[in-house]
Amino acid sequence: LQALKRKPDLFLCSNLDVKAVFQCGVLSLKFPEAPTVKASCGFFTELLPRCGEITPVGQVVHENGKVLLQAVLEGVGGQASRSLMDHFAEILFALNKHCFSYLSIW
Repeated sequence: LQALKRKPDLFLCSNLDVKAVFQCGVLSLKFPEAPTVKASCGFFTELLPRCGEITPVGQVVHENGKVLLQAVLEGVGGQASRSLMDHFAEILFALNKHCFSYLSIW
């Protein structure tokens, strides 16, 4: 999360597997530890606004966003602690704001 905030062009590096980072974030949303889930939500809240400006991020979100949406809806649906709902809501808000055309397809 901090790397994304301070150095977003890190995601332009050819050595970085953006899809693997994305998938790790999705898996982290399902962890039982609240701090891990909160950090993962923060990661996606920072990542999604960059879909348009960082091509590799936009491509991975386009191809794998449905998995993210499913994980968020599972968390909201009861898999995650109620204290984390605001964090999941932030991801939904970011998806709606920055990936609306994909969101309606997913």
